Amino acid sequence: MTTTLKLWFRTIKNTLTNIGGLIVFAILYALLLVSAYFFIATREATIWQVVVTYALLILLPAEFFIFQASIIGHALDRKFHWRGIVVNAFKCFVVTIPVVLLGWGIYYLLNKWQLRYPPPVLALNAPAAPPKSQPMHWPTLIFGTLRFVIFGVALPLAAIHLWIEVAACNLRESLRSGGKAILSRLGRRFSGAFSSESVLIYALGLICFALVPYVLLFVPVTVKGNKTDFTIFILRLVLTFIFSLIGWVVTLSTLSRNASPAPEARHVVAPGVSPGTPDISEVPSPL
Repeated sequence: MTTTLKLWFRTIKNTLTNIGGLIVFAILYALLLVSAYFFIATREATIWQVVVTYALLILLPAEFFIFQASIIGHALDRKFHWRGIVVNAFKCFVVTIPVVLLGWGIYYLLNKWQLRYPPPVLALNAPAAPPKSQPMHWPTLIFGTLRFVIFGVALPLAAIHLWIEVAACNLRESLRSGGKAILSRLGRRFSGAFSSESVLIYALGLICFALVPYVLLFVPVTVKGNKTDFTIFILRLVLTFIFSLIGWVVTLSTLSRNASPAPEARHVVAPGVSPGTPDISEVPSPL
């Protein structure tokens, strides 16, 4: 745990001191938010609005996965290799499809399962009678907890580690190694996704990029005066943007560095040489 915390705080320091990289991440994140806003706000009334909606339907996933691939690539290589980032973004999109389908299946099954345990019908009290406290409906609490654990922790962690795996590996070499080796690597990656270090990093990140922005946005603040209220509203939006951006970048970067070796250590053995043979020649693995 101590090593994980040191890695977390070191990543925060590196992120805040790397102004150039932080500006790139902020631009990508701002583009993603603006695209999401126009996608939600645009109404399908005219031909151009329909065209914009369909264009954003393609642009939004592209921006999202480029954002993720840029964070992972920068965490692994300390640089922005945009050609590799675009390729890794496409690979991240492909490996996310099974996770989304799995999530949809689990969501459907949970809804069907929960219908077997409906909440009790509340009896109406007489107007003069004081309201009675209702007993805890445990199935509702259990299903709500399951949804948070599965959709808020387990599936995001699995998807993130799949992104790290496809970004760090050489696709050609992986395909040459065969399906058994690929499944073995994915199995190790999934087991690492739910390790104590990985869960701790994600929990710390969840506080930064989810809990703190939620408090900033939705906890009411009583002020007097329209100008003061508007100023506080703008300040809350800016702080929400900063915390969600830095929290997500630090979380994804820490998970990438925790799950992958240093850039100088990521090598593949030259063809025809056994990995256990001493004094072998190694070549850098292209990403």
